[in-house]
Amino acid sequence: MWFLLLIVLLAVMVAALLWRQNETRTRIEREREERRARTDQMLARVLLGEDRAERHTIGGGPVTEIMAAPAAPVGPATRTPVVTQQPVDVDILLEGEPTTVAEQARQQLGRPTALLSGLGGEPAAPPAQGRPTSSPLSLLDGRIEVPLDALVLAWFSARGYVMKRAPESAQPIRLLMTHREQRGRSYAFFFDRGRLHAQRAGELLEKARSLGIGRLLVAAEHGADATVSAGRLSDVLVLDWVSLDREIRKLDFGIAAKLVAIARTRRGVLGLA
Repeated sequence: MWFLLLIVLLAVMVAALLWRQNETRTRIEREREERRARTDQMLARVLLGEDRAERHTIGGGPVTEIMAAPAAPVGPATRTPVVTQQPVDVDILLEGEPTTVAEQARQQLGRPTALLSGLGGEPAAPPAQGRPTSSPLSLLDGRIEVPLDALVLAWFSARGYVMKRAPESAQPIRLLMTHREQRGRSYAFFFDRGRLHAQRAGELLEKARSLGIGRLLVAAEHGADATVSAGRLSDVLVLDWVSLDREIRKLDFGIAAKLVAIARTRRGVLGLA
């Protein structure tokens, strides 16, 4: 009798645990869908709300193409081209923006990486004149759904970097990035879904140097150990949500929103497919 009661009790506890896990999973997925919906609405207001449906913005396509999901390939699968060129043309990105807004964004995007706030601690730029003042786009308020790796690459591309796929032997390094005008500004790119540790960073930096690239760029979901920025690892640049948010907030809301749109819908163009 007691044995049967114990079995029933265990069964009830297991059922309750499974129900709780399922409820948690459902809640997380619901919150994620809500963030995606809010992001879509925000991008639609910014990109389509000013009668710009026919204005080309990124990569030669109209705004409506940016908002739509990429079309599925027809016929046999083809290999992604080795060179992705420069996915985000800054001239097209800023086309149609008020002169003061475009000029400030061009200056901000053109600054060398060594002068970014994550390294230099500089404050956000003052808002440009030319359109009504709005709050900066923030990546930290839980309302934006965008992949970190794609947004880092979209931002670097807008800053003038040309990208190509790294050789298979360089994995997990995904891309090699070189500034189109200053060849000495180059990075090997890696995405870390966790927290970057110093040993891992050192190994990847050595692998990057073996490819002729002197610096490593890491998009890290949960940041990096403090030791990563010290000593011989000073050539490792880590961008997590906090540091990237500092830079994105310096851009006009509309321009930042367009970079988010690219990151959400054009992973293939960015070399991440």
